[in-house]
Amino acid sequence: MRRDVYLLALVQIFVALSMGIVGPIYSIYFERISGNIKDVGVLVGIYWIIIGIMEIPFGILCDKIGKGKVFTIGGILTSISIFLYPFASKLYQLVITQLIGAIGYAMQLPSFYALLAEITRKGRRGLEIGVIDSSWNIFYGLASIFSTILVATFGFSLVFSLASFLHLSSSIIVGKRMKEV
Repeated sequence: MRRDVYLLALVQIFVALSMGIVGPIYSIYFERISGNIKDVGVLVGIYWIIIGIMEIPFGILCDKIGKGKVFTIGGILTSISIFLYPFASKLYQLVITQLIGAIGYAMQLPSFYALLAEITRKGRRGLEIGVIDSSWNIFYGLASIFSTILVATFGFSLVFSLASFLHLSSSIIVGKRMKEV
């Protein structure tokens, strides 16, 4: 496999660790702030709807300015939003933080898939995509297992900081190491 395939797998590992660490504690943390489980569902739902709406324009942007640039900017925004979670103490602050994160992740998704389509080779595409996708699933699962242990031991702030750092690292790899094809 080519170097870029391994780099994209590493990117997926960092993103999976970031999202996997946050995944199991996300709802618990949000409910503590809002005091209402319904608010959590609305926040999560709005997050994914914004992503779904924004992916198309950001996909177009990828084609115009480059997949690596869009992925990196999106990763920085997502990292900022994750980093800001511990500082949010009101529902409206969570909404703003979620909005930043949704825009960032909406930038990352089409750019990641466009990079994936370009770096995988015909005849080996299934294997290469399998390696990249399996890295996501395995490391998301591992991070989810350790997430609650980290929160119980060190608290939410450390977990969000670690997740933010991991997500930012994925953006740096794409921004500095991936070649535009």
